[in-house]
Amino acid sequence: MAHFRTECRTAVRDALQAHAHFAGCTVLRVWSGAIDHDTLPVFGVLTPQDRCEQDSMTSTARRTLLQVALRRAGADEVEDVLDQDSEVIEALVIATLRRPDRACFLDETTVVTNTDGMRNVGTLVMSFRVTQWLPPATLPITPEG
Repeated sequence: MAHFRTECRTAVRDALQAHAHFAGCTVLRVWSGAIDHDTLPVFGVLTPQDRCEQDSMTSTARRTLLQVALRRAGADEVEDVLDQDSEVIEALVIATLRRPDRACFLDETTVVTNTDGMRNVGTLVMSFRVTQWLPPATLPITPEG
């Protein structure tokens, strides 16, 4: 069984890849600082933070920060294109992750634009808070232990 953060990243990555809006995007599992202009547009899904609170002896509340980062080249309208991207990403992530035993909401959106020589490059980072209730981690019981 996959780890719960792995399941979330995989589900979101698969949903984004399957949507026609992101056809032609390169998917990066590890986001490097420098991305070649010919590789754009690219997106990645990461879970850089996870908070755990003990709810009871049998339950923990896991509050995971899930981020979707999208970088694309464009002209002076690159921010407008990223705004359109953000609408699709928000709808897909929430539809993919929200269920009765798991909450998911958009926490923050950041857009940064810069130039790489003569072209504009925009980066969109959307941060979602995913809350789910899971049993505490345990080790399997072995005959020796």
